[in-house]
Amino acid sequence: MKTKCLNLLFVAISACFLSPVQAADEALHAWTDAQGRTLQASFVKSDGVIVTIKWNGQNVPIPLATLSPASQALAQKLAQAKATPSVPNPGQMHSWTDTQGRTLQATFIKADATTVTLNWNGRIVPIPLANLNAASQKLARELTSASSAPSATPNPKPASPAPPTLQPTKVEGELTLDAEHNWQSSDGNVIKAKFISLEGEDVNLGLFGGRRESSVPLTRLSPDSQALAKKLHGIYTEKEKIAVRAAKKRKSMKVPELAENALNDMHLWKSSDGNEIEASFVAADESVLTLVMKKNPSRPYEIPWNRLDEPSQALGEGLRRLKEKLMPKNPRIIPAKGGRLASYGEGKWKGYNTVLESAIYDVALSSSGHTVNIWLKEFGSNKNEGDGDRATERPLQVHFRAAYWLKNDGKRRVRKHRKVISFDNPPEVSMDREETTIKGKYDNNATFEYTMEINHRGLSFWGKMKESNGQEYPTVFSIIMQTPNVAPQATKEGLTLAAIKEIVGTGALYVDPLEAKRIKLPMAEKWDDLRKEYNGRTANPIKSAELNGKPFGSHKIMLAPTNVKGMHFHWGRGYSGMFPFQSIYLSYRTEEAMKATESYGEGKLDSDRLLIPKNKRLNVKIIRGRG
Repeated sequence: MKTKCLNLLFVAISACFLSPVQAADEALHAWTDAQGRTLQASFVKSDGVIVTIKWNGQNVPIPLATLSPASQALAQKLAQAKATPSVPNPGQMHSWTDTQGRTLQATFIKADATTVTLNWNGRIVPIPLANLNAASQKLARELTSASSAPSATPNPKPASPAPPTLQPTKVEGELTLDAEHNWQSSDGNVIKAKFISLEGEDVNLGLFGGRRESSVPLTRLSPDSQALAKKLHGIYTEKEKIAVRAAKKRKSMKVPELAENALNDMHLWKSSDGNEIEASFVAADESVLTLVMKKNPSRPYEIPWNRLDEPSQALGEGLRRLKEKLMPKNPRIIPAKGGRLASYGEGKWKGYNTVLESAIYDVALSSSGHTVNIWLKEFGSNKNEGDGDRATERPLQVHFRAAYWLKNDGKRRVRKHRKVISFDNPPEVSMDREETTIKGKYDNNATFEYTMEINHRGLSFWGKMKESNGQEYPTVFSIIMQTPNVAPQATKEGLTLAAIKEIVGTGALYVDPLEAKRIKLPMAEKWDDLRKEYNGRTANPIKSAELNGKPFGSHKIMLAPTNVKGMHFHWGRGYSGMFPFQSIYLSYRTEEAMKATESYGEGKLDSDRLLIPKNKRLNVKIIRGRG
């Protein structure tokens, strides 16, 4: 029973996009940026301008100017304390890691020869020591010794009881969008989460430091927490109004003269409190500037306009105007017709409806409405330039897929894809739209609604279908990530296996099964050999996946659903090919949809096979490193 409890806890904590593995003697801290986004990482060092944190086993430098005031103060405090390490404090939060690398944050209560007892979010949890890694077992011993050390007080007081359970956040007093709040359900349970948005009668909350999102009906919350959601929504709305007014004011701001290549250059930016950073410009909207830091080019950062001093705001506004000026004027547009969306009729983005040009990748939705192309972008030609050329002309693809199976003489089934015959209120072409929803009708009169969210922080996909009962060939809805053939010359020229491995190099797919450790699938190994080594029932389904290595340049492509409950995330080979380098499919659907797929469309006929909800959307995050 203890082991089952431990596993459930670690699964709950690790079912998110990030899956850091921290040593137990490295205390994790919550680091929050100026946008209110939080991650858990340990402190390494700070020089007053850059704070270096350890996240996912890597040292990551972050400009202090991009962090919230509280996180800046934390960095200063930890830097001062770094020189005088202390004995582990039994009363503080510690990182506990099991033998599978899964980590949770909890305070120490007691330990004996076989069990350590922790307080996790107000719950008293006994965990067998044998289930923890060596570092966490050592931490338990050290904390036991510290707890039993003689007190300097002549008459020590008995040990305090375990901290009480979380108390719901009160509506009274000052509230901030940056902080996590305690939310109480209608049945009295309390969770810690950050407010994201209030949409109709649903409140969206960010759990585990914002790494997992959950949508909760207001009626499921206590009256006080309902009031909290509405008050925070009011604060968010007012913040947006202020941003709009500030944006209007900036349009009349005097800006510096800039050459056309200024969009590719590194610039010196100064925060309102005097910190300086070097970064290249990516984009800007009413609320934030998106920049890529010279010292940390792995991913763009968003900085609120009001966190910059006036000259830096003028620089940002000048670069925004320059980018707008250089955009093609009045490009030819092909209007929507039948099963095709409106699209650009000329230039680089001919045939595409919705486009994002970011520092690390380009994304484009094709006029078909169901295929999204992703091109990876390398660094500029020198360290003082921002984004450069595409790493490859062959894009990764994400498909909204509606499939069904035809019976062929009763002997075998043939998979077919539904054909779009019309769109409802199709979106116009755009190069600055973050969220795009496509609605329409398929050839069997089924309706669909697909949504993609693309921005400099990452990509998300979700959707649904609806079709009438009594379909001869029922549909199954999935979202598919497909890699291209990264070495087409290998089979065309009949290369040897050694030559193929030289081309593909370190390219690999890494998957994290629900109930097993991470698996590496080299792209130059044969599918048949990989299948022999990794039985499908053991290695699938998965909770997350990662693509990296030589075919992807300096990029890591990470995929993870927001919530895997009731869902099925699966890896496998493409339609043809002997090797993963020829194509890898990562398929995401509900468990009911997976059962229907395995039975060639037969089985239970319900709406679950046609739905991937927003709170269980598929997320794609792409980072880029120098190495």
